[in-house]
Amino acid sequence: MEADEVLVPDSLQETLWRLEEVRLGFRRKSVDDVQEALQWVLSRQGLKGSYCDLFAPTHQDLTQGVQLLTGERIGRYGAARHILGEEALRTVIIWDHRSSASTAEALKGFNQILERGGRSGSYCCYRCTSSFLRTLAVVRPEEWEEILEKGLSKIKAARTPDGRWHGFPFYYTLLTLSEIDSPFAGDELRHAGKVARGLLKRYKGDDRISLFRRRGLKATLNAL
Repeated sequence: MEADEVLVPDSLQETLWRLEEVRLGFRRKSVDDVQEALQWVLSRQGLKGSYCDLFAPTHQDLTQGVQLLTGERIGRYGAARHILGEEALRTVIIWDHRSSASTAEALKGFNQILERGGRSGSYCCYRCTSSFLRTLAVVRPEEWEEILEKGLSKIKAARTPDGRWHGFPFYYTLLTLSEIDSPFAGDELRHAGKVARGLLKRYKGDDRISLFRRRGLKATLNAL
């Protein structure tokens, strides 16, 4: 996966997904390319359309909706603002920009999310909860482990007999769990082991969806 630049000025989500591809070795780009993209993401903090002063999606993101790294499509507007804002916060912290003034302001916004209900371990809906927990595990605010445990217990409560979870986007939730170092996350990955081996055979390509679905499925099998 080598084509194109990392920064895509028309789309926050595409820029974030390309940064994640670089981080995981799916895309090779120079340090300068990566830093250019990260500075652009940071520049979107608090702009019109941002959720709780996180990082604002572009007009294209808001009107076309979100396609997650694992391929599930999410609604436009509110869902795009929330999920992309949190994914952007996660991204800039992972890439060592926690000390940025923009990140500091965005962290205040994340605290608003916690106070609006996030301390329960879930936020808004199933899809947004996966995004929230994925970001929480990187942001690590006060009492984050307790909050994370509550969130993972909600995923557990949504288990279905076929190795999935009611309401939660399956592959994105797998990816979320694979990024969390917790025995509770491991329990949920093992729950998904009922179907993971068979599904893994479907995703042999080097396209984005195959790569990230395969990553989540392999984490599931490694947890067995």
